[in-house]
Amino acid sequence: MKQFQVPQFIDVEDKILGPITMRQFFIMIIPLGTGILLYFLLKFWLMIIIEIPITIGCAVFAFYRPYGMRFSKFFSAFLSYSLKPRMFIWKHEENEQSMFETNVTSAEAPETTKKALLRARGLHSKKSDVETGSVYREEEKA
Repeated sequence: MKQFQVPQFIDVEDKILGPITMRQFFIMIIPLGTGILLYFLLKFWLMIIIEIPITIGCAVFAFYRPYGMRFSKFFSAFLSYSLKPRMFIWKHEENEQSMFETNVTSAEAPETTKKALLRARGLHSKKSDVETGSVYREEEKA
């Protein structure tokens, strides 16, 4: 029988320059590009004042990993938590049907209905397999 190699560590990003991954490299190109652009458009002192926060922000997104996850995922989780409402109110609807609703006559006992539901869903045989270890089946009894 042929053996197949199962890939491991598929969540590890590829390194391109020492310990720097491709994602980190491209994120850090952003402040470099804005710095070059601002150097030609603004005075030097104004370019430095604008470029420092851009570089710090990009460095945080590239290298900081809170709780072992990328900062971009952490930041998006923070935003979704902050912007979604925290109070959940249940609104009862009258015409809602239960998935376990059955037509039970007064002559039928509730236990009989429960057994019928288990048989109809195929769970009865699985239940007895789990309880008896598949040694004894309900069909063999009848």
